[in-house]
Amino acid sequence: MVLVASIRQSPLGRYWRIPGYLPDTRLSDQDAPGVAGSAAQPVPQSWTTQETLTDMPPVPGDEGLRRTLTVPPVTDSPRSARRFVVAALRGRVDPDLVDTVLLLVTELVTNVVVHAGTDATVDLRHDATGLAISVSDRNPTTLGAAPSADDPDRLTASDQACDSRAGASRVRTIEGLRENGRGLAMVDALATAWGTEHDRTGKKVWFRLDAPVPDQVPREDHDGTPVEPPQRMAVDILRPARLLAPGLATALSTEDEVRELLAQLVDALPTSAAGLVRRPGRAKSAAAEVVATCGPTGAERDARRIPLESRDGIVGELLLWSPLPPLGPGPGPGPWNGNAAGALEGQRARDDRQIARPQAAVHGALEERIAVITRWMALTLGGANLRRAEERRIGMLSFLAEASDLLAGSLDTERSLALLARLPVPRLARWCAVYLLREDGAVKLAAVGHVDEAEAADLSAWAGDPVGPLAPQVQAALADTVRVATINGSPTVIATMRARRRVLGVVALGRAVGNSFQADEIELLADLARRAAFAVDNARLFRQQVEVASALQAGLLPPELPNIDGIELGSSYRAARAGLEVGGDFFDLVPNPDGGWTIIIGDVCGKGAEAANVTGVVRAVLRLLAGQRNNLPDIMMDLNRALRDAGHPNSAGQGRFCTLAVAELRPPDVLLSAGSDPAAVTQRTISICMAGHPLPIVVRANGTAMFVAEPGTLLGVLDDHDVAFPEVQVALAAGDALILYTDGVVEARRGRELFGDERLLTAVRGCAGMSAQGIADRVRASADRFAGGRLRDDVAVVVARIPK
Repeated sequence: MVLVASIRQSPLGRYWRIPGYLPDTRLSDQDAPGVAGSAAQPVPQSWTTQETLTDMPPVPGDEGLRRTLTVPPVTDSPRSARRFVVAALRGRVDPDLVDTVLLLVTELVTNVVVHAGTDATVDLRHDATGLAISVSDRNPTTLGAAPSADDPDRLTASDQACDSRAGASRVRTIEGLRENGRGLAMVDALATAWGTEHDRTGKKVWFRLDAPVPDQVPREDHDGTPVEPPQRMAVDILRPARLLAPGLATALSTEDEVRELLAQLVDALPTSAAGLVRRPGRAKSAAAEVVATCGPTGAERDARRIPLESRDGIVGELLLWSPLPPLGPGPGPGPWNGNAAGALEGQRARDDRQIARPQAAVHGALEERIAVITRWMALTLGGANLRRAEERRIGMLSFLAEASDLLAGSLDTERSLALLARLPVPRLARWCAVYLLREDGAVKLAAVGHVDEAEAADLSAWAGDPVGPLAPQVQAALADTVRVATINGSPTVIATMRARRRVLGVVALGRAVGNSFQADEIELLADLARRAAFAVDNARLFRQQVEVASALQAGLLPPELPNIDGIELGSSYRAARAGLEVGGDFFDLVPNPDGGWTIIIGDVCGKGAEAANVTGVVRAVLRLLAGQRNNLPDIMMDLNRALRDAGHPNSAGQGRFCTLAVAELRPPDVLLSAGSDPAAVTQRTISICMAGHPLPIVVRANGTAMFVAEPGTLLGVLDDHDVAFPEVQVALAAGDALILYTDGVVEARRGRELFGDERLLTAVRGCAGMSAQGIADRVRASADRFAGGRLRDDVAVVVARIPK
């Protein structure tokens, strides 16, 4: 029974990947584990090429053709398959279609030879609707084999599950196949429809190409007698005098295009010919890279070597093996070289006397074809080199952009250094060590990164050794921009981190022995060090700013709340940009000469250093005035005069002003003593004076809440006769609490909606019976929750409660 594993309609569709039949001749053995047979196995003598030609019965108005070829698993089989296709289709279909068939059949037969290691059977059918071609092997490996640890690419049973009723199959995407091989990927790209079948005897890949049969107009002599086309010589070129069709060339990669050109060239040579194309390795010291091979190649000394030269120089080399060399010198540095050079000259002399004139014409055509194909190969490889250079440049720019984003996203020095040590590994180096320059001029190892995390500790010990081989190179690099050295045989680049005319440290990177850094890579690493230097310096400046802001903020708030007899205190403070700048909200508690206390809470204009300056003035003046007398309106008047007369506009042209709320806690009116009536209540009278500040709230023990006091005038703006600071007295009984807060609470935003006074009253009504600290935390948390954790202004809350 035959199972149809996949049917695909171009350009989109599905396919099965066939275990043991990987569609790429360049895959390594580990890409096809468990496959019976390989190209390296000896070929049994019983294997021979068999060709069966069978014409299908003709249909009225239609011509049918079916031919079959079976070839053994030898290196020359793909070439035999190509000749079979040319012989079968020449003159029957469009030459562009022949190019496509040749390309796909070559790939599929090569896959059978290399990966399946069995006979390959090519079945070709042609009729009026187009071409149907299949390539099958005799490898019994079936689809759906269970995966193993050494075969992660093999499909599981669930992968091959297929629902014919829904017309869908669970398969891998064609993009994943393109990463592993080009055989089925090219079939998918070029065929009108394709699929795979398998049974117990082997597997088959089939594809269809739709194309109209070209009109066959027979040639006639002048008297109307049909003229048969002349017969070609046995050694004539089997392909027409053309290369790749334009549509096919655009669908191929550089390697596939060179492989097809080489196959066409070898097709034109005698039967036992072979060819190989190689190009220089990507690195200067790397070995040459084989781009394409065709046929059974021999020793390099026996090959004709033809350089592939483009405008940018030599981009590769073509090697040809053939027992029948061309007559002329042909392209390249010279005739066939190697041990047969002397015999070759004698052979050429004999050829001049013995080879017939038609044979010489054939050789001339071969030389011309070699020249054309080698020129095309050179242009293709040269264009690929330009693309590779451009891709390399784009890759480097992308790496720099990504590294800059990561480094700029951190304002923590240690994290930035750790990122810097790991970013180049393993993409640019095997290991990386980052050093910082200390104030005394010495360098200190700050972070390391290694390809193998298990060796990071050893790298840290080696790189941090002050008498090690890396230490003098690091010290010497402080005076340079970049330094290239060889340490213990390992190529090493040491780039200086310099920002704002300061040397911050160095970055040292190393590779394995023999893998040197190229010039553009050294430039890239120097650029990375410069960008990293600015990121590290920005993190250092940010840390300094945080330290200064934290110190100033701590100096504007009481270090701790005092202990006051009969009063329970609580506070909560949050700066909108904690650590970045000094907030404009402040509070303080000042003792009075009569034993009472003055609670101060305010909000100055601006933030940062300007706010710290005004806050310092307000606190100093209030402490001085509160210690001299207890008349709150007079204190507010003197403070207004001090801010107005002594103040100067800030950098934005604004004057120094602030809002303020002052509450004076007087001594107890009733004191509980031993033997007193338990119903007696300790009360406190509080005098409140406002200066443009939000009104405080009193929460009674029974849960009622209300605003108290009267609004006053903003401080630091108006003259004495234009200001008013009314004083209001409020009595607090046991369980009552006075809540003072800044405008950051009521102005908390959620979109265009403010938290407001009503929501604040609702929040504090539920605070009856809570401690002073609990009430302060509840008020701030309510505003923060309403704003979604994104408070835009500073928040300060102070609570004074009479305990029960």
